[in-house]
Amino acid sequence: MDNLQEISRMIFEPQGWLIGFRTWSLSAYDSNNTIICKVDKSERHNYLKYVRFIIALKNKGYKLRKCDRLQLKSGEKSFLIQSYISKAKKHDFYEIANIAGISNSVVDNIKNVSEIEQRKFAEMVGLEYHELIDNLYKW
Repeated sequence: MDNLQEISRMIFEPQGWLIGFRTWSLSAYDSNNTIICKVDKSERHNYLKYVRFIIALKNKGYKLRKCDRLQLKSGEKSFLIQSYISKAKKHDFYEIANIAGISNSVVDNIKNVSEIEQRKFAEMVGLEYHELIDNLYKW
């Protein structure tokens, strides 16, 4: 994902007022304040929407900045909550990796590849490297 350009800003807003029944809208903008993409389809949980947002950006030649990833996972506005990431199970990684176009066999082997490949995988599924490593050895 090194060849992708970082977005200039992002907006994430809920539609609906009741937590658990909100549908989130995630939008990214370029340096000219032109919308790059918007992801607003309802998902089973917000991490799936987050990964779909990452993939939609990648398909347009963009990626989130680290500050955007951290903001989305900060618990701000109750979109994603950082502490839930550490509770992810292997089947959760299969699901998010599949959305990113990554096979289950790659997930199964991620412990055995280089740090560079692990970092690439982490970025593709919206994790920071330390979040991936923290989870890898719980499976």
